[in-house]
Amino acid sequence: MLITKNNPVGIDILIQEFQQELHDRLMQEWGLNVNIPEQNALYECYGRCYRNKKNNGYIAEVYNGSNEYKEVYWNDKLNAISFFGIGSNETHDNGEKANIHLIFFVNLEKLKPSILHRADEEVRKDVQIIASEYFGFVYKSTDLWLENVLKEYPGSRREDRLNAVDMQPIHCFRLNFELYYNKNIC
Repeated sequence: MLITKNNPVGIDILIQEFQQELHDRLMQEWGLNVNIPEQNALYECYGRCYRNKKNNGYIAEVYNGSNEYKEVYWNDKLNAISFFGIGSNETHDNGEKANIHLIFFVNLEKLKPSILHRADEEVRKDVQIIASEYFGFVYKSTDLWLENVLKEYPGSRREDRLNAVDMQPIHCFRLNFELYYNKNIC
C-alpha cells in the first residue's frame, strides 16, 4: 500500500516520486499485484517520516493528520515496510543537497519463498537496483544491523517488539543517498 502526502511541496515532491516508482517496481519484483487489495496491503511504503522525541529517545513516525502520528516499524502481518528519512542538515551552495535514507523491514521468507537460505542479499539487490537508477538521488551506501539502520531513532531500538528484528525471517537494512535538487522548482 502506497502511503503518500496530499499536495507535497519541496523535497517531499522528489521523495514521493521516488517512493511511487520504488513501490510499483518492488511490488512487481516481489510478485505482488497492486490491483488486488490483499496483496497491495502486504507492502506499506511510506514517504518521508519524522524524527519525533518520545520518553526513551527519538522514533520514526508518519503524520496521519489531526495532530496524530503513527510509528512505522516492523509489523509481522506484512511482507515489507519502508520509509524515508532526511538528515538534519541541508546545504545551499550551488542548489540544495540533502542526505536521505530509505529504511526497509522485510520478511525474507514471504518475499523469496523459493530460496532456502537467508535471502537478505537477494532482497537488498532488488531494492538497490531500483534505487540506484532514480534520477537526482545518488546512492552512497547500505547500512546493516539494527543499531546502524536506526541510528537517528535510538528510542526505537529499546522497544521490545524490535528485539527480534534482523533474525530469520526478518531483515532490516538502510540505503543512504545524497539528493541534489533546486528548491525553486519543487
